Amino acid sequence: MKWLTMIIVISEDKEPEGRRKVMWEYIIRILIGLLLVIVTIQDIKWKKIRVGIVLFVGICLCICVPFSAMLSVIDRILGLSLGLGVVLLSKATGGKIGIGDGLVLGVTGIGLGFWSNIELFAIALAMAAVFSIGLLALRRANRKKAIPFMPFLLGAYLFLSIPI
Repeated sequence: MKWLTMIIVISEDKEPEGRRKVMWEYIIRILIGLLLVIVTIQDIKWKKIRVGIVLFVGICLCICVPFSAMLSVIDRILGLSLGLGVVLLSKATGGKIGIGDGLVLGVTGIGLGFWSNIELFAIALAMAAVFSIGLLALRRANRKKAIPFMPFLLGAYLFLSIPI
């Protein structure tokens, strides 16, 4: 019985720190969700994403990251690199892909880390491809029609956030 009370005391000492780290991870996830909702509305309404909100959330995430030890800093920096790669791709294609899409992916990479951001991006691309094929099949658009990407990124984020 003595060892049981010792285990309980030890676990109680470490538990609040673990709760704080998990709490910060929830804050990071909520910030990403709010960002995606806001930029989705902007992308649908104006076909542009305002950099100010992306920058603000990015700074907030950078403030939250040291308090959350769920992912390493290197994993978060690699997550940011995916967004920077999309920005470079945007420059290379002459704006066929929006720079705002890359900036948002960079911010989500800071919050989610590399592999989760890759997963988010891949699911969003697959959803956009299915939607585009549907538009082409129904003759609602031609292949040159631009569609907003942020709704698919939000949909992918919501899909990944559902606990299975």
